[in-house]
Amino acid sequence: MFEDWFWLTVPFAAFLLIGLLIYKLGRHPGKKEAGKQESYVGGEDLPDLTVPADNFYHAIIKAFGLTRLRHLQSGDLSDYQLWLVAGLTGMLILVLAL
Repeated sequence: MFEDWFWLTVPFAAFLLIGLLIYKLGRHPGKKEAGKQESYVGGEDLPDLTVPADNFYHAIIKAFGLTRLRHLQSGDLSDYQLWLVAGLTGMLILVLAL
């Protein structure tokens, strides 16, 4: 059964590896500009508004008992996308293996 999917999984794995290589080579911290750090709503300058990520994820972490995964959260969108692609790849491999 796996032989039928071989020609699909090899290019997928190759593209995944190329994508990871590009991700690692192209990752660099961006410059923070003063205007991008200020809050602006409806024509008014607002004081600093910061909402910790814990407030957003607190209900999910508490409901599913995911406290041990807290150290994996970096706040970087590229890391979240990498976890998403890795999870989808794992599920695809599992589905193809069954």
